[in-house]
Amino acid sequence: MDRKIKLQLGFADQVQTQTITVPEEEPTPWDATVKTRVVGTAVPRIDGKLKVTGKARYTHDLVVPDMLYGAILRSPHPCAVLRSLDIEAARKVPGVEAVITLAKAGDRMIFAGQDVAAVAAARPEQARAALAAIVADYELQPFVVDTRGAMSDRAPQVHAAAVEERRTGADEPGAEKADGGLAGNVRPGRSQKRGDAKKALSRAQHVFEASYETQCHTHGALETHGLMIRWDKADEVTVWASTQSIFGVRDEVAAMFGLSPGKVRVITEFLGGGFGAKFGANAAGTAIAKAAGELARESGKAVKIMLDRSEEHRCTGNRPDSIQKVRLGADPAKGKITAIHVQAHGSAGVGTGAGVGRNASAVYTKVDDVLVESADVFTHAGPAVAFRAPGHPQGAFAIESAIDELAREIGKDPIDLRLAHDTHPVRRWQLELGRQRFAWDRRRKEAAELRARDARIRRGVGCAVSIWGDFGSTEATVSVGVGRDGRIEVKNGLQDIGGGIGTIMAQVAAEVFSRPLETVFVDIGDSLLGPGVGSGGSKTTASITPAVRNAAEAVKAELASVAAKHLEASNPAKVRWGEDGSASFGRQSLSWAELCKRIDGDAVVFTSTRPRTYGAHPKSFPGFTAPQIAGVQFAAVEVDSWTGQVRCTEVLAIHDCGRVMNEMTTRSQVNGGVILGVGYALMEQRVMDPGLGVMLNPN
Repeated sequence: MDRKIKLQLGFADQVQTQTITVPEEEPTPWDATVKTRVVGTAVPRIDGKLKVTGKARYTHDLVVPDMLYGAILRSPHPCAVLRSLDIEAARKVPGVEAVITLAKAGDRMIFAGQDVAAVAAARPEQARAALAAIVADYELQPFVVDTRGAMSDRAPQVHAAAVEERRTGADEPGAEKADGGLAGNVRPGRSQKRGDAKKALSRAQHVFEASYETQCHTHGALETHGLMIRWDKADEVTVWASTQSIFGVRDEVAAMFGLSPGKVRVITEFLGGGFGAKFGANAAGTAIAKAAGELARESGKAVKIMLDRSEEHRCTGNRPDSIQKVRLGADPAKGKITAIHVQAHGSAGVGTGAGVGRNASAVYTKVDDVLVESADVFTHAGPAVAFRAPGHPQGAFAIESAIDELAREIGKDPIDLRLAHDTHPVRRWQLELGRQRFAWDRRRKEAAELRARDARIRRGVGCAVSIWGDFGSTEATVSVGVGRDGRIEVKNGLQDIGGGIGTIMAQVAAEVFSRPLETVFVDIGDSLLGPGVGSGGSKTTASITPAVRNAAEAVKAELASVAAKHLEASNPAKVRWGEDGSASFGRQSLSWAELCKRIDGDAVVFTSTRPRTYGAHPKSFPGFTAPQIAGVQFAAVEVDSWTGQVRCTEVLAIHDCGRVMNEMTTRSQVNGGVILGVGYALMEQRVMDPGLGVMLNPN
């Protein structure tokens, strides 16, 4: 039976009373009035010592008895037909125990790095020698590796037919797939439309127009893609994987080899980063799971494939490049934007997903006429995959740059121009807060003075805004137990991508039981521990922590019954809990240790499944006006006007993240995002050789 409750929800001083419906068994959600003791504090990661002492075991570190090393032969050509393939010599290389083909004669290779064959040997150098012994003959074909060139009617066609869009759990929640279709190498995407932007532009008093380009950017996680597969029985396998989605790997491996998901165990003890690229068993451009599984089945031994850095850059995904033409209509006298039209083309290589995000259409909601058109442009290069807010960095760069340039043309402050066209209450608050904290007005004046003096070192400041979807949580099942020794155990099968989710789970349990964090032990990273969620789409914490709390509250209710029995309370609800986990009734009390010793059996254990968002979602709250996640960042830069060298000197990041579960890990996540963004803007770019069709900097 459901019950209705009133909560105080909102941000800063904009808190509203909202009535929501929750299942009877659900505890009352923590709202803005709840002051937590452990949750929200700056707590070091519970696995931090293991990491800094080198004791954390990543997939890269794993070795099991009789394990073989797998390696994959890749096409060296950007476009070619495989005329013949001879693997017999590879079988004769010492130490080699399995050789398989991943392509066959007549197959068309469409990027340099595509899978051809795979081997497994006792030592890595033996596997490399076996690859060198394979004889592959290719018929070279014309290719194109640059986006502009691929858009030409005369360009070699990458795909002969329409290509289905690939999506993963790292994509924006709720974002729609593109329509598909194919015109040469151009695959039109789904338009974002409001009103009639073209007509509004034709009538605009002032039109600003510019083109913006962003480069292709590879993920570069510290741990490369890789996994190890062992067949335990004819219909049962164990997979150790560097993955953002343990259960995604489980289901894909099961489908790949015709197994029941229950016969596939997936383990990820520690994960060395993913940034969106490590969903699924195979990588975006290489079938590592298929290769490892087939080699393991043929050899009868565990086979581990860990890609080298060159393979990681060429074959496992990237952030697509973009070419964006932006047109803004304006009424200068009123400081009003009357229309936005963005035409975006980007290349995801041989893959899909080069569309830009909703930055223009969903941020500037006071603009009545908006049209954003995106298209994939296929090239003979490795496929793209989700990469930290896929599509949004490209989209934000173009529209935010255009807003700044328009503001200068019509004599408006860039912040004021944004505020005039953005209704999101959180983002408006962030802009005003940033203006004050960043000393925006003073810095802009100082920058203007340097320009007026024609100084060699110029300084500049800028701001940009962001949006991200918030479409609720995903179903998760968590087990919480309290033993007679007072130890609290929390178990779930999800992986920690590096954000510290295990620590946050421990904090929630410690909060419920009013116990020190060091008494909570978290076991994650194994599919046998219960259904977990993938680390992507900004949903992990929102999905798993309610399930932890539900299970912990159920255990606490049982402990209340134990306490009531020994304290002679007529009703467990009358038991009062102390700040140290002690239980009392009247003048009698039991310490945590005394209470736990009175547990019948070894432990009290409850498993709770928190269903996918049951309706308590911002979009369902009447009058709630901030259903999307908002962010604003300010940056200060120095530019040497003689050499062109750019140095970012300061960034102020203001991000909407709901309840902060751990101040330290939250800051770490924001800092990491800022560092990644600065690297993307100033230092990182995949460079393709237009004459050879290969990546020049895969290191």
